[in-house]
Amino acid sequence: MNPETPRRPLSAWTSLRAQWLPLITLLLYGWAFRASPGQAGEALAIAAKTFGSVALLIVAVMGLVGLTQVWISRDAVARLLGREAGFKALLLSALCGTVLIGPAYLIFPLLMSIHRQGARWAVIVTLLTAYAVKIPMIPLEIEFLGWDFSLARSLLTILFAIPCGLAVEAIMEIGQPKNS
Repeated sequence: MNPETPRRPLSAWTSLRAQWLPLITLLLYGWAFRASPGQAGEALAIAAKTFGSVALLIVAVMGLVGLTQVWISRDAVARLLGREAGFKALLLSALCGTVLIGPAYLIFPLLMSIHRQGARWAVIVTLLTAYAVKIPMIPLEIEFLGWDFSLARSLLTILFAIPCGLAVEAIMEIGQPKNS
């Protein structure tokens, strides 16, 4: 957006649509407190404890998102993860996806940040698909589910990560203007 362009205020409907999950959660808690105050209070205590356990992680990830946007130039992201990087960007994202650990909700903001800086959709989807493998977790998976299962699941996930990324990218670009 151009800095001189005045921002239009969001309509009430747009604001409500943007915050649909918190609104539904508030409505459900309101209903729960009317139906069973004791259970609703217990649920709220569990939610607060869960939030407390992940709040520091979320703040840290938002800090990383900010640093990523400041320290890594748009040109570098486009060069390494954009269209001009070609197939090697997809291979890099598949590799990175397999070594990342942690909950996915922490990765989404970081991926959106690098997408806004020039990473193509195929890179984002390939990384998220390969993220299902989690190399550090394979020994545990083998212990519980066996070698055959772990090997088959991991290989198929990696094998289909790039085609999945390319397919989603094609869908995301339907109706979008072509960049010359």
